[in-house]
Amino acid sequence: MRVTGGVARSIRLRSPTRPGVRPTMDRVRSALFSILVPFGMDGAVVADFFAGTGSLGIEALSRGAARADFVEADGRQCADIHANLAATKLQDRATVHRMPVDRALRVLEGPYDFVLMDPPYAEPFPGDVVEQLEARHLLKPLGLVVVGHSSRVPSPERCGQLTRWAERRYGDSSLAFYAQPEAEER
Repeated sequence: MRVTGGVARSIRLRSPTRPGVRPTMDRVRSALFSILVPFGMDGAVVADFFAGTGSLGIEALSRGAARADFVEADGRQCADIHANLAATKLQDRATVHRMPVDRALRVLEGPYDFVLMDPPYAEPFPGDVVEQLEARHLLKPLGLVVVGHSSRVPSPERCGQLTRWAERRYGDSSLAFYAQPEAEER
């Protein structure tokens, strides 16, 4: 697994082979950021929930994000995120929070331009997390939420006030994009 674009392009990321760890594939990350970059990655504030290896947040930092918060409950995964940030020399713009996402929603300050998440496919679609992002004002008014999920699991059209404005499928993986209704028009 490698960073697919930006200043850390081609740097290999640590990707453990433990059960339950399923990093976002390079081609899916590349496609995701091809969609996101036109929305303004330079200077953006990003959150990477269910961060795993940190590949989504690291990709954002590599492509110009100003800061990224990584949220991961597993200590071994947090160690991998720290190692990957060191390998890419992006650690000065990152904070790793070792805690479950539901707790992070109560302590993070945001607000974020982009919230990226790729939760375990064995868990239900995290619609409640998307709703709480908006309810707790962790998303900027024109901010975007992207949820990676199994293509076999449908994504809801609405999560609170956020609406799904796009869905992309990449084999067994899909990406659902959520925004405030007024953000969809930009």
